[in-house]
Amino acid sequence: MVVEYEVVYFLVSRFGRDRLVDSLDPCRYSLKTFLVPIEILHPHESVFNDIVDYIMRDLLSTGFLKYPIVVDARTLVVLDGHHRLEVLKSLGLRYIPAFLIDYAEDYVTVYPLRKEIPVSKTLIIDTALRNSLYPPKTSKHVYIGFSIQPTYIPLEVLKALSQNSFAKRSYPLPILTQH
Repeated sequence: MVVEYEVVYFLVSRFGRDRLVDSLDPCRYSLKTFLVPIEILHPHESVFNDIVDYIMRDLLSTGFLKYPIVVDARTLVVLDGHHRLEVLKSLGLRYIPAFLIDYAEDYVTVYPLRKEIPVSKTLIIDTALRNSLYPPKTSKHVYIGFSIQPTYIPLEVLKALSQNSFAKRSYPLPILTQH
């Protein structure tokens, strides 16, 4: 794997070296799935309501969230899974399964899905961290050398986490508590 230094330089210029050192260690957290507090995430795309409704119906009928969202470990920017994130927010849940990646690595690339809107890793990070949003389905991320595996997290587990009942259960994934 090769680090794309354009992304690292952008992060250092945006936050400073000291801020990045205090952030999550991408080497330790990358390519792993965690239960992450929704409030610390930074989406970069808005959503289509009909897709949110479809995912909501599926989640309520099956009782499981099949796939984790994908999040950059350095910035906590949501890369994939904005509709799933919106569903859990609308249910008042506080945690979501998130597969963390190091967005500065070359094992992830991004392509525009809308010809009129340019996207790049740095533009996506900047947009999200400014609390701005692209239109829905603007970017497509492609992962090289791995795929995002389903986690099948029960809705009841996510509800229990939202009720602060950490000590009363064991969870199928580690809970991300740093940042």
